Amino acid sequence: MELTEKERLMLVEKKEEILKLTKEILDIEKDPKQAVEVKKKMTSILSLISTIASYSKSKNTSLDYLLQRAKLISDFMDNNFWKASSTHLEIFCNAVNSIEFDFTKREMKIPDLHFHMHLS
Repeated sequence: MELTEKERLMLVEKKEEILKLTKEILDIEKDPKQAVEVKKKMTSILSLISTIASYSKSKNTSLDYLLQRAKLISDFMDNNFWKASSTHLEIFCNAVNSIEFDFTKREMKIPDLHFHMHLS
């Protein structure tokens, strides 16, 4: 069953909200005092992606991987590895903005996020 026009518009709005949140994350000063704000925005992004995925027919295991990456970035921030978390935040933000949704097939494609997490 194909998506309705209303559903398509809602999904586009969700993608636009992800873009807005990622821009805000990238604009936040990388400072331990800002960690909570960054984590809130990552959580919002994951929620939006989950909503988008709910309209997909196929199960996408990359969602679990996105969650793991967000948790690892959060752990970096908790341990004051701001250089590492900053680099991986950029990768995370670019990846979540690269998610594709095929409206005719109701398929969602999350880009491969198999990047190496270093503490440096």
